[in-house]
Amino acid sequence: MIHCGSRGLGHQICTDHVRTMEKAMPRHGIQVPDRQLACAPVTSAEGQAHLGAMAAAANYARANRHVLGLAAARVFRAVAGCDSRLVYDISHNLAKVEQHSVAGVELELCVHRKGATRALPPGHPDLPADLRAVGQPVLIPGSMGTASYVLTGVPGGSAFHSTCHGAGRVQSRHPVARSVNAAELQKTLERQGIAVRGASARGLAEEAPEAYKDVADVVAVAERAGLCRTVARLVPLGVVKG
Repeated sequence: MIHCGSRGLGHQICTDHVRTMEKAMPRHGIQVPDRQLACAPVTSAEGQAHLGAMAAAANYARANRHVLGLAAARVFRAVAGCDSRLVYDISHNLAKVEQHSVAGVELELCVHRKGATRALPPGHPDLPADLRAVGQPVLIPGSMGTASYVLTGVPGGSAFHSTCHGAGRVQSRHPVARSVNAAELQKTLERQGIAVRGASARGLAEEAPEAYKDVADVVAVAERAGLCRTVARLVPLGVVKG
């Protein structure tokens, strides 16, 4: 399982376009209680520019995952003599123009899933034929010391057919990096049977399991809320942190 996005590019796009839309809102008669909610009509120049930049970031993120997947496949082939293939790829933190029923009325909406991903239910027309009977798979990464999950969308899924895209943090990167000893963390994980390799000690410390919510609880809440159902629980054997 590879979890990678557009890295700093996506963050920069958000920063730039929040600033642009903040300036444009008075012209469109829009007021918001927090600047992070800055927005503009989807059909406006600002809205179209933001969607275009977001699509570019999504393509970059997909390319990142593809390159990492090819590198991993080369290692598996060289060391274990086995081939690998891409089973599924899904993006998160995106806005998509979709059709949804709201109060019994079919509407075209721009659904922005932040910290979330799409989870289409079985039978949805946007699903390819091989997934239509089961619903859209969703990959939920936990942390390097806990499980990850495969979910799928469910009939009648609320939140515009969305669910979480990961466990979510309880500590930001800087505080946890200051409080966690990377060498001790690595030893702890290896005692649990999890091989760990990191590009840097700080990078490992930033991703310590205690920095994240309990992914089992997060998935259980999403399931009870009618957003998804659990298909598989995956336990880590090896973790590589870039």
